[in-house]
Formats: sequence, C-alpha cells, structure tokens
Amino acid sequence: MCLLIISSGDAPYMQPEGPLTGSVSSPLPQQEEVEPRLLELEQEPPSWRELASSEVLNKLSKKEIKRQEVINELFATEHAHVRMLSVLQTVFYRPLEREAIMSSDDLNAIFPGLDEIIDVHYAFYENLKKVRQEDGFVVKAISTPLLNRFLGSEGDWFQKLTARFCSHQSWALDQIKSRQKKDPRFNAFILDAESKPQCRRLQLKDIIPTEMQRLTKYPLLLENIAKSTEDNTEKQNVQQAADCCRKILNHVNDEVKHMENLLVSEMHFNTS
Repeated sequence: MCLLIISSGDAPYMQPEGPLTGSVSSPLPQQEEVEPRLLELEQEPPSWRELASSEVLNKLSKKEIKRQEVINELFATEHAHVRMLSVLQTVFYRPLEREAIMSSDDLNAIFPGLDEIIDVHYAFYENLKKVRQEDGFVVKAISTPLLNRFLGSEGDWFQKLTARFCSHQSWALDQIKSRQKKDPRFNAFILDAESKPQCRRLQLKDIIPTEMQRLTKYPLLLENIAKSTEDNTEKQNVQQAADCCRKILNHVNDEVKHMENLLVSEMHFNTS
C-alpha cells in the first residue's frame, strides 16, 4: 500500500494515496440510524444454549459443544465490538463534529475511516447473526461469512481500513491528551462524554485501541473453531479464514511500527 506523509497538528499523518474506496456489504449508516442501532446493541445477545432446543443440545458431542461455544464467543464479542465502535462514533466523533469543537480534518486524522470500519463490522455481525438464526442457534457451517469477510477483495478492503485506523492510534491518543491540556472546551466535552452511561466507565483512551485489540482476537477464535470442527472441508475453510486474519494482523502491525518510526523521526527532527 502506497502512503503519503502529510502534516496534521504536531505530528506526521499517514494516509493512503487517493480516497478509500472498496466494496462493502451494506450501505453506510446515516446519522438518524445510529442511535437506534446503539440502543439495540445495548442489549446483550442471549447465548446459544439459551436459544437452542434441549432436544438438539442433548445430541451434541463434547467436541461439537466446544465448537458451538467458540462460535458463540465470536458472535458475542463481535456484538460487543460493534457496540463500542458505535459509542466512539455517537458519543465522541459526531458530537465533536456537530458542535464544531474540532475541525473535520482534525477529526478525520484522529478517527480515520471510522464510519467505514463500523459499517464493515456491523455487516459481519449481521451475517453471523443470520447464520445463527437460520441454523436454530446450533451453527452447522460458519466458514461462508468468515471467508466473505476476510478473503479476497473484501479482506483487502478490511485490511486497508484497519491499517489506516490502527496506525494512527498512538498519535491520536497523544493528540487528544495534548488538546485536553490546551483547550478547556475540548477537555470539558471529553469529560462529559466519558461520564455518559454508554461508555460504561471507560475513557476515550480506552476505547480507541479496541479495533487493534479486536484484530488480535480473530485468528485465535477462528483457529479454535477449526480445531473443534469435524467436517474436513469446513475445517479447511475456517482455517483458511484464520490464516487470512493472521495475515491482516501482521500487515496492520507492520503499519503501526512504520507509523511509530515516522513519529520518532519527526520528534528528532523537531528537536534538532
């Protein structure tokens, strides 16, 4: 991926050449759609054991129960992640923009591609939910939504989005900390936003890293699903999706390190 280095605030800003374009599985959410979505996500989804019939549960092997537990963990944690990203969008990003506390350029530098990232994760969550419902909450095959998300052009698009967002994480946190010290209005907004019940006592500095944290979990979850899968074709497909996740994670880690090196170089340049 070719990158441009431009100036934004007190540190270099890395962005892909040209606009971010790519195929996504569902339309970008409009502002009026976000609040109902966040309200929906406030409710924790029931576990598969609560929803599946007792007759089906009694017939499952120990290995299959383990598989269903990991699939349920993937679904539940994706739900939690989409919720947290929606909090970042509706409690912080959009009010900062609406109240003109920060410029659009500054917001896009600190939260690059946030709307697109939410769109991608929400579409993935909806596809997982659909598979659960269609299979009566005991999932027969999970590989199709996994491969659709992490393989091919969709996987490339996801990698591009997440690399852009996560590579700015350290710089964004520094910018927020610095601005809180210098800008009383910004500081008052952040403190008020962090006190809202949607944040569940988390601060903005705790929420921004959640995308990177999520990327580290995908390979482990998918590998555990593959280990508990009996059907050879399904097992291979899930493992392929896990390998794609590992590749995406490695790429994002490389971009994060590259950005950190740029920041160190910029710091040395400014002090020399």
